[in-house]
Amino acid sequence: MPMLAHFHELEPNGDRRRSPRRALRLGADNGGEAVTVHDLSLTGALIETSVPMLVGAIFEIDLPVAGKVEAEIVWNSGEYYGCQFSFPIAPSALSAALLQAEPRNSDVAPDPLAELRELSAEVERLSWKMDHALRRLTKK
Repeated sequence: MPMLAHFHELEPNGDRRRSPRRALRLGADNGGEAVTVHDLSLTGALIETSVPMLVGAIFEIDLPVAGKVEAEIVWNSGEYYGCQFSFPIAPSALSAALLQAEPRNSDVAPDPLAELRELSAEVERLSWKMDHALRRLTKK
């Protein structure tokens, strides 16, 4: 499910951040640093890029339906980076983004492991929402 994307440097908006801010936009574009999104889930992404990034770096991803979503680099191995979203995205946003992926061969049967991963991601998102709601209820 690789997707093409690109990084753009964001203009400073008057805050005092020392590190540059980046925005990741899906789709091929000549105007930024090339990125390949290898995996996208409700809670994060696996990207490959030659742009050096540190663990803890924060950037935003512009996703269809969801808009701009903040993500943090949580690990890296060479040019591969694991990113976690600040908040899980909606399944509709994930579906819209996946529609931009390269088409799969229709002769191949659906992957049951991929279905299980998708269901697991949905359970994780719902669990996070329930925990968040319960914390708000117990604070009152």
